[in-house]
Amino acid sequence: MSPLLQAIVAGVVVAVCVIYSAWRLASLRLRMRTLDVLAALPAALTAPWLARLRQRTLAQLAGGCAGCAAGGGLTPGAPARPNQTPGAPRR
Repeated sequence: MSPLLQAIVAGVVVAVCVIYSAWRLASLRLRMRTLDVLAALPAALTAPWLARLRQRTLAQLAGGCAGCAAGGGLTPGAPARPNQTPGAPRR
């Protein structure tokens, strides 16, 4: 391969890695804003992958960390987990 082609391929690989890393490190709200901006592109560029990505991001946004009752980890009235009981001795 020519050095120019190698440089182009390496640049594309680095660019894809940077975009992937930025996406994974971005907050869910920033991801949703980015998807809203991408939705304004022509229909040929907004293929089904964009809808799947939006659904996946919305599912992550709807879920919690399960660290509290709002996160879906506990049902109302259920006893707390042993590691969440304040003041209890360690087992």
